[in-house]
Amino acid sequence: MLLVEDHSMVAMALGSAFESVDDIELVGHVASIKQAVAATERERPDVVLLDRRLPDGDGIDAIATLRDRSPDSRVLVFTGVADRQVADRVAEAGGAGLLLKAGLLEDLLDTIRRVAAGQQVFDVDSPERPGGR
Repeated sequence: MLLVEDHSMVAMALGSAFESVDDIELVGHVASIKQAVAATERERPDVVLLDRRLPDGDGIDAIATLRDRSPDSRVLVFTGVADRQVADRVAEAGGAGLLLKAGLLEDLLDTIRRVAAGQQVFDVDSPERPGGR
């Protein structure tokens, strides 16, 4: 999994958490869309955990480019605030899911596993995705 997160404290906490998880390997951490594109092309991660608000733009706008560079990588948007319209944008852009940062670590790990297994997981209700998840 590739982590794309510009807040160093969040990235450090997640990195530490992933160290204790046997079935999720963190292949890298980057802090911008530009770095994410290069790292995704180089590492070809199963999952890109993508922050929405990055210094060089909206992560949702980068989903198509990330998938173009690594078609087998699945993109999971990880954000502080989202609604149905945001979830729909993620889905339309080719994202595999959206998860709110306010959740529990266990929910994040479960969602990463589900996305890696090919599921779509959205933490926000949408008409196309009853119940969100």
